[in-house]
Amino acid sequence: MESTYDNSFSKIALTITSAQLAKKMSVKEFGVGEDLTFNFMGWDDDKLVVICQMKKPIMALEHADRLTRSGHLCIALRRYWGVTDITMIAEGFCSLDSKKTKGLDLAKVYAQNGSEVQECITVAHASVRGDKMLSDLVAIPYRYLPDNEIEWGEIQTYPGGADKILRNSSFPKMLRKSLSEPVYEDELPEEAYNELMEAINNNGFYIQELP
Repeated sequence: MESTYDNSFSKIALTITSAQLAKKMSVKEFGVGEDLTFNFMGWDDDKLVVICQMKKPIMALEHADRLTRSGHLCIALRRYWGVTDITMIAEGFCSLDSKKTKGLDLAKVYAQNGSEVQECITVAHASVRGDKMLSDLVAIPYRYLPDNEIEWGEIQTYPGGADKILRNSSFPKMLRKSLSEPVYEDELPEEAYNELMEAINNNGFYIQELP
């Protein structure tokens, strides 16, 4: 892959495009209500080096279990792939009027047909540069149209503000914590590498390395 993703904005832009395409294809094939599974993209500076996707059965587990498994994955990406950035794709709800929905359960507001809340794809991005840790969050609201089509809303950007925007900011915090781990500098022996890949699979993730 060409080295054209030299800042957080370009990485997030690529991730948004990929997520929108995946969502569109998923809804076309499986119908309304088919959510994307967690996806993690690992970057070595300006190069995308690894993509991981949580398996569907794991998505059905409790929040704490998914967080723990995702944390183990992201630590492995940092230690053994030396990633400097991790981008996470998930689904949720976002408020179009933060003052009106402050302190409310957005899922409940949405279920009550609250026009201030929409379903959305969220993209959380964390990066480390020296001793400086950065994080960004964007949300892409959407609504379903007839014939399994999707209408995308205006992208909501929260640069450096994930903890302030999300009531449960455990995943952005997990991304930053993972990137604080030391990098294993030596190349893994083949047997250890195979064991690592098997452990990631058993932990509930598909993984694809990029050349």
